[in-house]
Amino acid sequence: MIREYDPLLSGRLPEAFSGAGNDVILLGHPCGRGDAVDWVRQFRALPRFPPVVVIGSGDERQVVAAIKAGADDYVGKPGLSNARLVEAIEGALKAPARAAVSNGPADPSMNGSRDPIPRNYEIVRKLAHGEIATVYLARQRNSDQQLVLKVLHQVADSSTGKILDRFLREYELIARLDHPNVVRIHDFGVADDHAYIAMEYCGGGSLKRRIGAGMDRYEAYRLMRDIAGALGVLHAAGILHRDLKPTNVLFRDDGSLALIDFGLAKQVALQAEVTGAGAIFGTPYYMSPEQGHGEAVDVRGDIYSLGVIFYEMLTGAKPFDGDTAMAVIIKHRQAPVPGLPTSLREFQPLIQRMLAKQPAERFQDVQELLAWQPAV
Repeated sequence: MIREYDPLLSGRLPEAFSGAGNDVILLGHPCGRGDAVDWVRQFRALPRFPPVVVIGSGDERQVVAAIKAGADDYVGKPGLSNARLVEAIEGALKAPARAAVSNGPADPSMNGSRDPIPRNYEIVRKLAHGEIATVYLARQRNSDQQLVLKVLHQVADSSTGKILDRFLREYELIARLDHPNVVRIHDFGVADDHAYIAMEYCGGGSLKRRIGAGMDRYEAYRLMRDIAGALGVLHAAGILHRDLKPTNVLFRDDGSLALIDFGLAKQVALQAEVTGAGAIFGTPYYMSPEQGHGEAVDVRGDIYSLGVIFYEMLTGAKPFDGDTAMAVIIKHRQAPVPGLPTSLREFQPLIQRMLAKQPAERFQDVQELLAWQPAV
């Protein structure tokens, strides 16, 4: 999501502008009637300000001044292209956090954040904040290794202590798994009554971005099978994913795939059972018909969600869409499985089985799915 700010219309940003809620700031020169370098200095005077990429004329003196002021990258307008802009943004997001002038030292146990952070971790930057957890790029103290640290918001008390226990037991099982397509769990536990997980950092982006760029059909088929293999290992350990979607499929720097975020959606669903909230958890676009209607879910629900992802990888579009979440849920239950374009028809039987409305008509487990071969 892009938020635009025009200083010619709205004036200079206030000194207290913290950049909170933004992943990266793109700063064009000139900024209104001012110099972008002055804005960079203003931003860098605040702690934990997001990465800043300056887009300017390309003048060598301005490039040097912007970087010295604290810009994470500088892109000259004469050489500006989509690829160069993506490179600058990705580089800024991967870069270690820059030091900032602050009014006083932060509480070292909090690492400058509002969440309780385990004392053996240092926060590099916040990656995401959601209803369930806050996600940070972090490093272990006295180590250069970067990890993803996920801290759950739910506090362990008399009503939720058992839930967190079950959550930690599940991640203990996951941490023991050894599969190239399951994210590696380095650490997990509780800090100040908040559960946390530390896992490997995958710097290659998510499957969502690859889908947006367009995919070859055989690459889509290969990646689907990689995801299925990861699901099979989880299912064998008695773990359902329940929230399978492209943003939960990441790529390492070497191009290999890693499945993440199993257990979190399930744990929130367990909380709903305890509190009686009765809410539906997951992402409607990728939910099986039974999950969308609050019915019992098993491994065949994960296979359905994988079928939705496979269809999206093949076509670039979701099989079912609608104006509201409920409209999408109803289509999953009632609408016929859409046909693939003629060039992709070899995969239509596979899509039909994976997206069958009734679980009994789908592949019954991942092994059966992986045994499927396209007709010669």
